[in-house]
Amino acid sequence: MDRGDGRAAGGGSDGAARNDLHGNAETAVQIQNNTGAVNIRTGGQADVPLEVPPEPPHFVDRTAALAKAETVLGRGDTTNVLVLDGAPGIGKTALIRKCAAQFRERFPGGQIHVTYDTGSRAHREDPDRWVTIVLRRLGVADEYLPSTYEGRVNQLRSRLARSAALVVIEGATDPAQVRPFLSNAPGSGVLVTSDGPALPELELDGARSLALEPLDSEAGRELLLAMGGDAAAAAGSGILDRLVAACDGLPLALATAARRMARCSPRGLEPLAEELEDEKQRLAALAPEGQATTVSAVLGVSYGQLSAPAAALYRALSSWPCPRVGVSVAAALGDTDPGSVRALSEELTGANLLESDGSDHYRFRHSLIRLDARERATRTESEEQRSAAFRRGLEDFLAMAAFADRVVMGERLRIVDTAAWTGGRSDPFGADDKRALRWLEEERETLREGVRAAARAGMHDHAWQLAELATALYLNVRYVTDWADTGTAGADAAQAAGNARAEARLRSLASRPLTDLGRWERAQQEIERALRAAEDAELLLRASVQEFHGRYLEYVDPDSAIAAYDRCQRLNERVAEHDAYNGARGAALAVYFRGRAFATSGREDDAIAAAGEAMERFLALSPPDERMAARARASLGYAYSRAGRLAEASRELGAAVEALRAGGRTYYQAEAERELADVLARLGAPAAALPHLRNVLAVYTAGGNPQAREVRDRLAELNG
Repeated sequence: MDRGDGRAAGGGSDGAARNDLHGNAETAVQIQNNTGAVNIRTGGQADVPLEVPPEPPHFVDRTAALAKAETVLGRGDTTNVLVLDGAPGIGKTALIRKCAAQFRERFPGGQIHVTYDTGSRAHREDPDRWVTIVLRRLGVADEYLPSTYEGRVNQLRSRLARSAALVVIEGATDPAQVRPFLSNAPGSGVLVTSDGPALPELELDGARSLALEPLDSEAGRELLLAMGGDAAAAAGSGILDRLVAACDGLPLALATAARRMARCSPRGLEPLAEELEDEKQRLAALAPEGQATTVSAVLGVSYGQLSAPAAALYRALSSWPCPRVGVSVAAALGDTDPGSVRALSEELTGANLLESDGSDHYRFRHSLIRLDARERATRTESEEQRSAAFRRGLEDFLAMAAFADRVVMGERLRIVDTAAWTGGRSDPFGADDKRALRWLEEERETLREGVRAAARAGMHDHAWQLAELATALYLNVRYVTDWADTGTAGADAAQAAGNARAEARLRSLASRPLTDLGRWERAQQEIERALRAAEDAELLLRASVQEFHGRYLEYVDPDSAIAAYDRCQRLNERVAEHDAYNGARGAALAVYFRGRAFATSGREDDAIAAAGEAMERFLALSPPDERMAARARASLGYAYSRAGRLAEASRELGAAVEALRAGGRTYYQAEAERELADVLARLGAPAAALPHLRNVLAVYTAGGNPQAREVRDRLAELNG
């Protein structure tokens, strides 16, 4: 009798008995001249295993994830491995159990369930324990287990090779915990939940990865309705939307909120929503008494596995007001160095608490993880320690913003002393203005939230300085809502700090996006307060405030705007007596904006002359201001258009668009393209206008410009 892979021979050609055994046999029997009964005891034969627990009773969405799982597991010529990745509580276990139930018929060899202990990252569970457990479940008695780990793995693979089976592995942290279960049976499947940074190595074995994201709002509402009972069914869409937003799409949090809803009276729904909306109460609200599996408990398991330095960094990162944080700021928050942050971040990403975007930036994998880190910091560090961490991070970020401002904007009026921030540091942008502007765009959320957080913390000097440096982004890309909010918050911080110069600068700057947003009354209030704050300021600042006063007046009283630009030019000419560059540039700006006011007033010839003069002035500066020269060229094209000189308008606007595109000035490029599209349509070339309008729409939409609707309507008109 032969079992397994061994080959036995019972006798030779001469009739003599011979005992030969080749290969690996579980049981080998040789019999000659037997006259009685023979009892053979083998390793046993188990029923087809179906060990994976049932699928969850309430399962929503994940359509794309199930489709990918079906594609990966559907390959019939190999062993198919799919590794699920995601934050704790994201629903990895629910998905693999859903897959096991949905694809059961594909695996006649059954389903095997392996659950590694994740209680201690320092002591990874040995896969041999589970290899042995699975062999026993498959019917192999202890006396037939090979004596070595290699032998047991070979025996397991031989068993699994008999028929395609699905192995579900939860809590794996290392490829060595998965590889013993890779079968040779075509069509076999292995589903793994990833809790370790080394699992991407499984791609060498043909594994595919799938990162689970939070549920969208529609799926979140569906889960609340499925689990929340009569209270959820009776709740209005407003309550449901608020609960979904507070849980930020995390399935575990949504399930907990639904259980609480199910126990609520109709009057209790509003207090429940308010409790979850309060960041200080949210995690406690998601940990009701008597429920073992809560968000805090699940995150506590991951946190408990961290080394002390990684745990300290986890808590320190929660001091930062934005989910995204660069390695330099992270090092400042943790009072360590970038090299240590990179090493510790591997541990944090391995615990699924942090994720990296591959460019030395990190973010918490979910907003509730960030709240967990903040609560642990509150319990562990004093308020002074947390405030000091935020200050260190903010000052590091301010230094980066100061470099970016200088590279992008060059010489300009600043109240911030950028040298105080950049001194002793190397320029991270290498004088590359496009790279610096790209960094500012990437840090858009940090600029906005950083100003707000600094003001809330009473760090008023930090808040207004960051607000002014942020205008290096807004003056080029024009995120008008961000600019208005950040500018007014920064101005209020400057006032609180007793810095009238900074207040005047920021209020005058903020009047511009407020005007663009059509918030005329607030824009007027800000520019009038700026004028009062600048009464005793130096000439250059007073001239700048007059410039922004004129830009506001262009929309309400063009003639008064021209008079404001005249005052601005005269002040700048006085500045030029002791500051040649800034005085000359300020005067050129006054001429440029006066030309725009001429065009608005219908004085096309004056507008053409002023735009041409401004362009010459900007190019005559040392170094030339190419950006403003391109904008002056666009104004020249605009003036030609108003005068009906369309061929000249098309020429100048086309040249301006190319110059602004080359400089990466997307907002001003869009403004020129909008005018160019109008000119092309008037010249009888609407098809040529369409690409320009599509680009304008994209820029306006991204920046929150309310004029996006007008552009969309114009596109529809030309397409019709």
